[in-house]
Amino acid sequence: MILGLPGMRFLHEGQLTGARIKVPVQLARRPVEPPEPDITRFYEHLLRTLPQTAVGRGQPRILTPRAAWADNPTGQNFILVQWQLAPPEFDLVAVNLAPHRSQCYAPLAVPGLGEHNWRLRDLLGTELHERFGDDLAAQGLYLDLPPHGAQLFHFEPLT
Repeated sequence: MILGLPGMRFLHEGQLTGARIKVPVQLARRPVEPPEPDITRFYEHLLRTLPQTAVGRGQPRILTPRAAWADNPTGQNFILVQWQLAPPEFDLVAVNLAPHRSQCYAPLAVPGLGEHNWRLRDLLGTELHERFGDDLAAQGLYLDLPPHGAQLFHFEPLT
């Protein structure tokens, strides 16, 4: 999540390899912890992917999630940040902070959103979708993420 927010981003020593013991940096040493291969692969993929996006380089906009349906409060568990560098394309960072599955609508705030149909590609996964611009402008993008799940969607207009 921290890499998708506006502002300076800090990662703690050992985070990229899955270290769990937090050690004050003033100690200048840490216990040896074996790397967690899944976490290492995730960060390698993420750090290779981010430079290809508007994240951290474009204009950020923090979005307020809308409830997916009445009596579903899980939308409040989301952090949503929309990034745009070279219109009309844009990126959306979506993170579910909860330890359970959560749903919401992301109310996208892109000028001319309804004028195009869109291809959405999850750069952290394998999902590929096509959505009508009018639907996205009217209701937003529906999200349903697993516990602590994250997605980084790249939106490009269909020609």
